[in-house]
Amino acid sequence: MNTSIGPLAGKRILVTRPKEQAVPLISLIQECGGLPLSFPIVSIKGVKNEEAQSLLNDLSSYQWIIFTSKNGVDHFFQLISDCNLTLGNVKFAAVGEKTAESLRKKGITSILVPDQYHAESLVKTLKKHVLSHEKILFPKGNLAPSFIKEELKETAWVEELVVYKTESEDHLDWSLVHQADCLFFMSPSAVTFMSRGLQTEEVYKKPVICVGPTTKKAAEECGYHHVLMPKQFTAEDMVNCAISYFQGGS
Repeated sequence: MNTSIGPLAGKRILVTRPKEQAVPLISLIQECGGLPLSFPIVSIKGVKNEEAQSLLNDLSSYQWIIFTSKNGVDHFFQLISDCNLTLGNVKFAAVGEKTAESLRKKGITSILVPDQYHAESLVKTLKKHVLSHEKILFPKGNLAPSFIKEELKETAWVEELVVYKTESEDHLDWSLVHQADCLFFMSPSAVTFMSRGLQTEEVYKKPVICVGPTTKKAAEECGYHHVLMPKQFTAEDMVNCAISYFQGGS
């Protein structure tokens, strides 16, 4: 890939996504002339079946299942398959189009998606559609905040189900962080894990692109000086945000 042409020509972009999920983002950066530096500081692992068995056995009692990430979708449906369970007449909601796309790949066609792809917007949208007597199942990661459950507690019953664990990856080449011109964060956990491993304050002066308000807040609280966030929370928009920054538009 020629990194001498394109709007990100020669720019070294640190990608903190897990390896198996980083390929589309890496391709986008390369298409724009950038040099992606793979730094998969986040590791995603599914939980053991027995940890979720009791809740899944009562699956038919829920009217809604909501998702805030592709990881939630993939690991929830893996648990369903492992436990030989089937979904009944249940409604689905997703935080954004990418998460909804993951549901469609599982055969789900009717999905409630908010206009803006973040948790706050999902809560507002759900409040307009969920009835007071309905129960919501929220498959999530172990580090995901309980914001949605707290915000909906006056509207409906929300049961959280941890279907995957987010852990810090070891044995990384930390010199890549110092080589990078810009850092991409796709989750608050990536921000947290990065800060735990940093040995110098210089990295906090680098521009960082965050996928949404929760990740942006985490980066700001960790002390990054230049925290940017696209208007829409997708990989494509993150790349465009980086382009705008390096071209002097941010």
